[in-house]
Amino acid sequence: MNITRRDWRYTVCVVTGGHFLSHFYLLTFPPLVGPLRAEFGLSNTGLGVLVSVISLGLLLQLPVGQLVDRVGAKRVFVAGVALTAAGVGLAGFATSYLGLVAGAVVSGVGQSAFHPADYSLLDAVTGEGNEGKSFGVHTFGAYAGFAAAPVVVGGIALRADWRIALLSVGGAGVLYAAVAALTLDSPYRRQLAAAPASDDGGTIRDALSTVWSPPVLLLLCFFVALTMASKGVQTFTAVLVSTVYGLPESVGNLTLTGFFAGASVGILTGGVVADRFDPRRTIVSALAVSGAGTLALTLGPVPSHPVASVGGFAVIGFVMGLAYPSRDRLVSRYTPSGSTGKGFGLIFTGASVGGLVGPALLGGVTDATTVTVTFVLVAAFFLAAGFVAFALRWQSRSAVEAAPSGGD
Repeated sequence: MNITRRDWRYTVCVVTGGHFLSHFYLLTFPPLVGPLRAEFGLSNTGLGVLVSVISLGLLLQLPVGQLVDRVGAKRVFVAGVALTAAGVGLAGFATSYLGLVAGAVVSGVGQSAFHPADYSLLDAVTGEGNEGKSFGVHTFGAYAGFAAAPVVVGGIALRADWRIALLSVGGAGVLYAAVAALTLDSPYRRQLAAAPASDDGGTIRDALSTVWSPPVLLLLCFFVALTMASKGVQTFTAVLVSTVYGLPESVGNLTLTGFFAGASVGILTGGVVADRFDPRRTIVSALAVSGAGTLALTLGPVPSHPVASVGGFAVIGFVMGLAYPSRDRLVSRYTPSGSTGKGFGLIFTGASVGGLVGPALLGGVTDATTVTVTFVLVAAFFLAAGFVAFALRWQSRSAVEAAPSGGD
């Protein structure tokens, strides 16, 4: 299948835009904690549960990956964007906390489409020489979405109210889905048509046997730990800044934006690094520094100025971001050709588990102890993810495909 440079660029741009919206929507509720607390009596645990619930649908990534490998990635991608946006808009009509949860569940089901569909589309148009760059740009879109959410959602809520904020950003996503449906090509579907017929029998067990291997188990554990760390920063940085640093709540949202901005720059840089250096070593080094830096910001001298708070977390975000394109290269290498949807769907289920468990667990820890203890755990999760990556042996895709399957 011939892919022109123009096809590659446009596909990467559209898919990155969808990834931007995906992660933007994952962070729509934390910037609204003030008005939601006032209206619904929301606690830290309740906020953590709300953020966790929006990740619940991500547990569907393996069956959605099977769907991608059957009908093509474009259809699943467009449906995912539309459903995720619609769920956020639905939350804007909520009259109770349960209404917010219902909208988060709908949005979470849509979220299950992104990783299997996104990476299948990218894999279909990307060559060996620009793999790291493609993954880097794609993940940059995610963290740009994280960085934009506190400013955009919080800004609209401040000037109007939280309902208008959710309805506005939800409507924008539905519109983007319509544009993608009309303009995006279907390279992965053509790739499937040209590939030999799959022996996947259609069940979850069959899908697991297609992509399962011991390194995949390690990657699942890696994604759980890394996601719990990053979700902890995303959900509770504003709490740390206001209660421990003693700075205004607005500085907390700005600090979170600084973290995501730093991560975005780190991801773009990491895309170049991933094409040149051993991905595993890059991941281990970056996460070791991220964990140590988080401990320093938690247990060291308390930042008394907004610049110190924002700058410190921006540095942590940058170093963490360096690891992400290398992370995606590892996943690509352990995913057999023709099973990209199932492979990325299975491995990113680890991120779903981390995203589901992490915020609720850390919210409970925050309510039971202090946010300082919470961030010590966040640092421990960074370090644990680095340790798992250290234990993972680097292999090429050809070596993985030649190896016996881990299924039975």
